[in-house]
Amino acid sequence: MKRVLAAVLCILMLTGCSESTSIGIIGGADGPTSIFVGEEVTAQGVKLIRADGDLYYDTGVDSSLIPRCGTLDGALKATGMEFEVPQKDGESNFETSGYQSVTGMTKEVPIDGKWRIFKRFPESKTDFGKFKYVLKLRGWHPNAARASEYIVLTNDLTIDFDMVSKSIFSSNSNDWLDCYVLPVILDEGWGVSMWAEDVKPTGATIVFEQFEGNAEGELQTGEWFEIEVMNEDNEWEKVATNPLIDYAFNSVAYMIKKNDRTEMEADWEWLYGELPTGYYRIAKKVMDFKAPGDFEEDVYYAEFYIE
Repeated sequence: MKRVLAAVLCILMLTGCSESTSIGIIGGADGPTSIFVGEEVTAQGVKLIRADGDLYYDTGVDSSLIPRCGTLDGALKATGMEFEVPQKDGESNFETSGYQSVTGMTKEVPIDGKWRIFKRFPESKTDFGKFKYVLKLRGWHPNAARASEYIVLTNDLTIDFDMVSKSIFSSNSNDWLDCYVLPVILDEGWGVSMWAEDVKPTGATIVFEQFEGNAEGELQTGEWFEIEVMNEDNEWEKVATNPLIDYAFNSVAYMIKKNDRTEMEADWEWLYGELPTGYYRIAKKVMDFKAPGDFEEDVYYAEFYIE
């Protein structure tokens, strides 16, 4: 079975296509199987920079930061074309003078008289330097309400949307590609992405990333969480809690940093015990807090697999 480390539902999902780091829907006899049919779309290049040991990609969003210091935090030199991945700090795959560091996960780069926001690729054990090319692929999954878009790091310029989709979702190892895929699926509301890292049967690290969005107040989350498992009918059902304990979550708020990454630990052994092999999702509440009694709340999910 394809090993699944983490997944994100209806927000951002990060994945590598190889067996050791892949994530996504589990297919085959032990989970739902889908056939993905894309559309013919010419692959596009993606502007990339390397800075401070990390790889950043062009979000397509112009910065509104005013006033701005005129001093660059680092220079950039174009060392490749738009389909090539920069290999060293201070390199880019397009012509520009340099960048300014703005938040923990963004740099801003002058392009055509404007400052463009570049976002760091989500942290991963993947060695981005082993890939030569970057592609942006767009297509449709069956019954999808909107198109999906992937940024793909690869050594094969011939791959297409269908091939990448199968690599993510198929349980057949013949479909797996040696690549890194970043599905560009941003939450259209508050700009929040959530996924699980370092997943164990007893807990995981829950990661929130916030970028842009239309939140009016301060984004917060709390200690509350709930875990569901996918049953044999491919439906989500709540995991049974320990019947021997009465429990309640502390009423405490943790700020989700704006345009940055926020981590928190989720230890569920006390409530659910060790989770057996299966495909799960964890729910967390996120609040747009404007004032006492004036807030909105939504629930976000991160899917994960326990071997």
